[in-house]
Amino acid sequence: MTQGSGSDGGVSAGVLGVTIRRDRWGIAHAEAPTADGAFAAQGWVAADDRIWQMEWDRCRATGRWAEVVGMAGAREDAFFRRLGLAAIAQANYAALEPRTQAMCEAYTQGVNRWLADYADALPPEFEHHPSPPEPWEPWHCVAVYKLRHIFMGTLTRKLWRGRIMAQAGPEAVMAIVGDVEADTAIVPGYGQHRHGPGDGASPDLLADAATLLDASAVDMAALAAAMDSDGASNSWALSGERTASGKPLLAGDPHRGIEFPNVYHQCHLSCDDFDAIGMGFPGVPGFPHFGHNAEVAWGITHGMCDDTDVFVERFELDSTLGEPWRSETLDIRGEGTVEVLCGSTPRGPVVLGDPADGVALSLQWTGMFGPDTTFDALWPMLAAGSTAELIEAVRPWVLPVNNLLTADRAGGIAFKIRGRVVERSPASRWTPVPGTDEFGWDGRQPVPFEELPHWANPDRGFLVTANNRTADGGPYISLDFAGPSRHDRICELLAPMTSATVSDMSRVHSDVTSLVAPRVLDLINEYAVECGHELSHTLLDMLADWDQRMTADSPAATIYSVIKRRLIEAIIERLGIAGAELGAAGWPPAAEASRMAAGAVVRMLCERNLDVVPGLDNPIGRRMAVSACVDETAAELTQRLGDDPQSWTWGRVHRMASPHPLASALTAARDLHPPVDGCAGDGDTVRQGGTAPETGERAIHGSVARYAFDLGDWDSSGWVVPHGVSGVRGSGHDLDQRQAWIDCELIPMSYSPDAVEAVSVDVLEI
Repeated sequence: MTQGSGSDGGVSAGVLGVTIRRDRWGIAHAEAPTADGAFAAQGWVAADDRIWQMEWDRCRATGRWAEVVGMAGAREDAFFRRLGLAAIAQANYAALEPRTQAMCEAYTQGVNRWLADYADALPPEFEHHPSPPEPWEPWHCVAVYKLRHIFMGTLTRKLWRGRIMAQAGPEAVMAIVGDVEADTAIVPGYGQHRHGPGDGASPDLLADAATLLDASAVDMAALAAAMDSDGASNSWALSGERTASGKPLLAGDPHRGIEFPNVYHQCHLSCDDFDAIGMGFPGVPGFPHFGHNAEVAWGITHGMCDDTDVFVERFELDSTLGEPWRSETLDIRGEGTVEVLCGSTPRGPVVLGDPADGVALSLQWTGMFGPDTTFDALWPMLAAGSTAELIEAVRPWVLPVNNLLTADRAGGIAFKIRGRVVERSPASRWTPVPGTDEFGWDGRQPVPFEELPHWANPDRGFLVTANNRTADGGPYISLDFAGPSRHDRICELLAPMTSATVSDMSRVHSDVTSLVAPRVLDLINEYAVECGHELSHTLLDMLADWDQRMTADSPAATIYSVIKRRLIEAIIERLGIAGAELGAAGWPPAAEASRMAAGAVVRMLCERNLDVVPGLDNPIGRRMAVSACVDETAAELTQRLGDDPQSWTWGRVHRMASPHPLASALTAARDLHPPVDGCAGDGDTVRQGGTAPETGERAIHGSVARYAFDLGDWDSSGWVVPHGVSGVRGSGHDLDQRQAWIDCELIPMSYSPDAVEAVSVDVLEI
């Protein structure tokens, strides 16, 4: 293995004509004579650092994970076989521009060169695989990218709301969505108001859907490992009038469920066509989400777009299913084979349920509705010379819909929604809908690129996105935006800045003031008047003196969080949707269902929208429930942390785990899990540390990267990831950024030749 994966380093000779310099953090800086050489180098480096992660994603995307982990992967494989993800990726690849295909081919050449050279020195995960990785193919780049984004849309939320609809009725569904239009918009006053999130319509659901969700529970539970949280990220850009250099700053941090290896991979590519540095996906060329070249920088947050519809399909019992239905065979390690029935309706592929039972669920998704030309944007992004050119470069973008921020050295800053937005019936926004032509997508066209919201060079001198509502008008985007708290807090922090530097951006990254806490505390203070535990009034006094900062050393942060969690649990129990099962054993995945419920109930608490909750529709019931939650918190924390409330610091209970997926699937691989550490923040703060009632105060969602691009001096820029650039446990670069990430510090992002030379530790020729 090379230095990036744990060898002794040094200088080696190669035939690709590429020089790779590894810096002290193991990050590769590749110099190539051509763009093809640069992409080949990126493929080689990705394999060197992350070949197991690439293989994991490829196995899942092609429905072959059960070949490694046995029955634990069978239902996940069945889902992706029924979806037809591999065939979709192959078709998408075949439709890409020749230059884009050449980019993927060059990347693939680099991956396979590494596989050939290090076939006998694979990472330790492959000790648990039945065979070594097969050669990479260019279309695999598309497949692993699509895999990483299918569950970031509205599929899970619509199924979840369908279950709530069946349990608690339409009023409860509308209450958990809340008054989305009251939230702060990224682009205030944009465009003409076309329609509200729900068009005033109540959600509607076929009775069959509830039964079908129950029947599909085991299938959905098996997809837990594939599901990624659907978004909580920050990005912001300041114009030169607000910075010390007179040039823009662009910064942010994407949030997902944290896993090891990390989803993003740091790399630097230099050739005659471009000189770009950023964070990519292992297995994917270029820097789709975060990066800069010599002239322009870019970063994104999840646009939270409603990109998926779920249809309740009816089938005639005992009827024969002909074309396009087919049977596919799953190879199950240690168990033989399983046959999977795959087929489609006019709405889309059937992914859950059995047509033999008379009813099943089909799916349509923007990522398979027409050609996916996202990859045609990747190379042009690397060569863009201004914000205008960068925005034009992403015109082909399809998946996912992003809030794109960009800044250039000429001083421009700009926001643009990029991606495929398809407007459908308002009824489709809430829950599964009937499998009829009325709700199908045939004949629908994506919203034209020019009509997607944008905002350039605002008079206030900054732009902010945080998964919140996109705009006051324009096309319909979603019901499922994040609340405005992070967006509004970042605006508060940026507004007074007149001479900002990268250090100021780090202070924004590390901010843990909750704008949600005061609203929840107001409710607690109003109704917690009948407490009986001997410590309850002490806890309320501590909350009264608290500054609403979720610091690791704060006992009040712990008290607030546990009371809030108790309130959430009380409300979902009263709504009849208590526990992660939501009436269907094992579905949705426990942590994800619990996280969705928590976010919905927090909105209900902030909006005081409790009249739909049985027992909380009157002041007496609220006083009893809130007082009980305070008493229960006092008893719980005394048992967990001792008798002294001052010792109940947030960092003791709010600990960030980073599970390794193979270690989670196979007991024999448990030693691959990285350590667990305490951390600050919560799900409502700029520094993200999201929790779910199902897992208590454990942080399950956080920053998977932080970055700050200084357009006045690229070498003053910084970045950090939760672990390290390498996904190889014990390599030396698997955890060497961990402490900086915990401390909310950035490591240098060396860019100029002199800066790269100054930090270089090893040089490789490939």
